[in-house]
Amino acid sequence: MKLMKILKITAYTTMIAAGIFAIVKGCMEKRKQDRKEKMILIAKQLNTDIKNTERKISPRYHDKNQEKYDEMWGEENSCN
Repeated sequence: MKLMKILKITAYTTMIAAGIFAIVKGCMEKRKQDRKEKMILIAKQLNTDIKNTERKISPRYHDKNQEKYDEMWGEENSCN
């Protein structure tokens, strides 16, 4: 009789422990997925920033701004 009680307690404890481990594992996987998505968003933002920087330092962009500057202040104040 005592052995049956011990076996029942062991079985219930094992089931509860398995449930807890499953919940913890699910939370860990969710956190891992969230981190992955966050890193993808950061990478996309960095890529956008690099493209914008490349665009802003391009000769075409400089020439376009130089034309605006020349129109506003005149040719004598030009950088070129």
